[in-house]
Amino acid sequence: MIKSLIKFVEDPEFNLAKLFHPSFLLPLISISSNGFRAVKEHGYCRGTELVIDGNKLYALSDSIECIQYSRYLSGSWYDARDYLEEVHEDFKDLVSEMIPLYTDVSIATSPLDDLELFTSIILSRNTDYHRNTVRWVKKILESFLSIESLINAEPLSLATGISGSYQVLELPKTLRCYLRIRNSLSGSPESSRALLTCPGVGPKTLYAYMLFVKLNPSYAPIDTNMLKFLNRLKGLREVAKKLTPPAKNYCLRYVCDECPVRKTCVEAFLRSRLGRLSGWFQTVVFLHSKTFCLSRGCGKCPLSRECLIGMRA
Repeated sequence: MIKSLIKFVEDPEFNLAKLFHPSFLLPLISISSNGFRAVKEHGYCRGTELVIDGNKLYALSDSIECIQYSRYLSGSWYDARDYLEEVHEDFKDLVSEMIPLYTDVSIATSPLDDLELFTSIILSRNTDYHRNTVRWVKKILESFLSIESLINAEPLSLATGISGSYQVLELPKTLRCYLRIRNSLSGSPESSRALLTCPGVGPKTLYAYMLFVKLNPSYAPIDTNMLKFLNRLKGLREVAKKLTPPAKNYCLRYVCDECPVRKTCVEAFLRSRLGRLSGWFQTVVFLHSKTFCLSRGCGKCPLSRECLIGMRA
């Protein structure tokens, strides 16, 4: 077994549960109860371990290739501090508060598990990701020989073995479409837009795919957590009230920079203000919303000075 140092951990409260909580890679990972050890149970480099020991994060594997690949699993391929110069003045104070708070939270992913990640993303539509999606994907990975084999799965076997939810029952049809266009999807926004032609795929799925599979951090899978978060910020509320989620009919025809509704689209707005910090910002906002905001921990929240609700608490 090879053991290799991945990074030094700066946040004394950081653990691997915090790293993987906002990631579409989570269903492929098992995490120890204390959050200091995680094992990749499925897909590429299965068996690779991440371990926190003191203030160090290590990767353990029998393969040098998997040790090197651990930079994606651990999120160390991306460092938000590399892109601070791309932040617009409107966001500088907020981002400067968030960087030390989430300095060790990055974009944990596995780009060579594109089918598994796409399945995780598409099954997250309109449902609780941690309660439902993670459970569904884990069952699929345990019940089927491969993700590809789902394209021939009968609705009854899916309903009895996995779930009768429409997300699961529609999965074979969506996967058939994905497999047809898979090889034509590069990291460019122009080619990746073809994903929107698949049934059930909307802008959130597209931008999550571009971030987690194509490693394009300029895009973020915008959800209701983001819109609520922006509306709480004292310096952005007036702008945020005018923003709307990305619309599929426009995303299918235009890239953000050329879109006629880019001035009111929250996706285009964040890209124009955050650049390659957009994906990281979405990741930490999701985590922040599920911790401080959900528990009404305003009194302890380091961002309370930026938040209208926090200021009143």
